Amino acid sequence: MFAWKTTTWDADKGEVALPKLDARTTGMVAGTKVATNAGWAKIETINEGQQVLTFDGGLQTVIAVTRHLLMADMKDVSSWPMSVPAGALGNREDMKILPHQSVMIESDTSEDMTGDPFALIPGAALGGFRGITQSRPSEWVEVIQLHFAQDEIVFANIGALFLCRAQADLMSDMGVSSYDVLDMDDAEDLVDCLMFEDEISVPTCVTEAAQTVAV
Repeated sequence: MFAWKTTTWDADKGEVALPKLDARTTGMVAGTKVATNAGWAKIETINEGQQVLTFDGGLQTVIAVTRHLLMADMKDVSSWPMSVPAGALGNREDMKILPHQSVMIESDTSEDMTGDPFALIPGAALGGFRGITQSRPSEWVEVIQLHFAQDEIVFANIGALFLCRAQADLMSDMGVSSYDVLDMDDAEDLVDCLMFEDEISVPTCVTEAAQTVAV
């Protein structure tokens, strides 16, 4: 299955409505690179039948690709993509993620809070963490969803980890999944802890230099 979704029908007004980027929209923004059996490739070049590297299942075959060309709502700041600087999430390049896209992070804090060092959180919870901010998008945003036989977590931009839902729908909160995503409150608490850890951590070289000066 390969689909473009560019319009919706407004039954109340009896007219075609342009689809808009929504705060609940999930998927990956065009330009994001994913790991495939042939190397890194931009997500917009991935087609049904290709193999993509996943966190738990190794190489998995893409059974469907859904593409959405969405009009950005300049007044709805909550729907704006998050700009992620290189290195913030293990990514080697700057990238953009949608606020509702689930992102996996690894930390000791997560294990203390949830019993698992890996946690899936909404992208919106990352605001302010390591320079991650929401940024005003261009007029149109292309969102691509990769679908597998089951939910999978894929490698993106050489280090980041994104959840891909099995069903082909922009809203990803439906159905039973083998992956649990922290709710916004818990996710923000976790990110607050991570930000605190970043603030109090001091590089070893700085510590040693300070000790040398003291002597």
